[in-house]
Amino acid sequence: MSTGYDHTEEPDNENFEELLEHSMNRRDDFEIGARVEGKIVFITNDLVFVDISGKSEAVIKAEEFRNDDGTLSVSQGDAVEAYVVSLSGGEIHLTTSLGRGAINTGLMQMAYREAIPVYGTVTDTVKGGFSISVSGIRCFCPTSQIDMRPPADPRSMVDRSFLFKIIEFKERGKNIVLSRTALQEEHRKETEESLRETLKTGDLITGTVSGIRDFGIFVDIGGLEALVPKSEISRGRSVNTGAFSVGEKIEAIVKSIDWESRRLTLSIRDLTPEPWEHIDRYQVGQTVSGRVINLIKNGAFVEIEPGLDGFIHVSRMSYLKKINRPEDAVSVGDTANVRITGINPNEKKISLELIHDGPDPWKESGDGMANTIQRVTIEDVKPAGLSVRLANGMLGFIPRGELMIKNESEIQKKYPAGSEITAAVLRIEQENRKLILSESEAIKLEERKDYESFIKKDAASKSTTLGSMLKNKFEDIQKKIEK
Repeated sequence: MSTGYDHTEEPDNENFEELLEHSMNRRDDFEIGARVEGKIVFITNDLVFVDISGKSEAVIKAEEFRNDDGTLSVSQGDAVEAYVVSLSGGEIHLTTSLGRGAINTGLMQMAYREAIPVYGTVTDTVKGGFSISVSGIRCFCPTSQIDMRPPADPRSMVDRSFLFKIIEFKERGKNIVLSRTALQEEHRKETEESLRETLKTGDLITGTVSGIRDFGIFVDIGGLEALVPKSEISRGRSVNTGAFSVGEKIEAIVKSIDWESRRLTLSIRDLTPEPWEHIDRYQVGQTVSGRVINLIKNGAFVEIEPGLDGFIHVSRMSYLKKINRPEDAVSVGDTANVRITGINPNEKKISLELIHDGPDPWKESGDGMANTIQRVTIEDVKPAGLSVRLANGMLGFIPRGELMIKNESEIQKKYPAGSEITAAVLRIEQENRKLILSESEAIKLEERKDYESFIKKDAASKSTTLGSMLKNKFEDIQKKIEK
């Protein structure tokens, strides 16, 4: 069979010498079971021809390279490794593994002797391991030998096909024990030797998800297993490893390498930009939407975008009522509309306030509130003063020095929570939502108001009396003139 070696043109002297030397170096001493390396030189529908520097042509059945969709996984010029399975008809027959076609116990014994891989399918779980079919020949694989990390669910391996190494061949083929981990370990060592020379931190690599755990995902990078810890999957706080599936292709950055412990750590999150590098997209006063991801004693954390969290203090959770616990206003998982009240890039902190549908008294109330007298309800009594709520919902504070009773021991008795008092607005800071009031100033203002009212009434009263006297005198004079 022609494989493309024939040439119709006569070679020049230089090419002739090369061809002569090449032909003199070709071998004809291959033995069954020998491991060989070669380059694919020609492909037909049924066969793949390989140049292994032999005097005879070497062929492999094309079906050994077909994917599930029928396409070939190799092309002309690719290098392959294979094993000699027969020498007949002027051809060298190769295989990458036994078991993809017809096979017998004689070939299985040769595969055992020459360490040729066999291709088998897991047909069932049995006591201590798995039943494997290699082209109809029943074999056994112990649980510890099916994978580098035995599966959590053995049934998940059923109907899957793998390459195995025969580690026991007894009773003329009636007792054949296989190991997949033996091949994996060989492959791992070869891969590790290669990667030790080339792999470095920061490299971008492609791998296949080989295992999923709560703490992260395992990735096969060509026979060597690496781990993507849960914290390295995403910049977001909420990460679900179950979003991945075994066999899925992923890209990751090499985070750390420890060849002594054979630990490779990868990062998917490093493929995404650090959000704080673009914090200028956000401004104080901007309204954004986020997801509540955690509650603590004095507030709630909201994820604005993966890796960018803000904090809402309980004092910023309502305009109209006091929130003692964050869970009284929000729950983990809620989508919250918030307003940015502060950004600190150096400390990577964002302050937020919860936005409600109702009116915001802090926005509606202006400087006109200064020096006004308000009826307030005491919400909290502290050594430094009183936290009070105005009728419009605004929260204010009366320092102890602005109370009529300043003795700390008497404050708790005289100002019980829930009671009402009168206080004057001393200062209002709308942007900071800060309101300072004074009970003593309110009393002064009320006294001044009462005094001014009294003066007005008194003046009006005196004016009325004088008018009456003048009128009476005028009437008396008028009467005298008329007489």
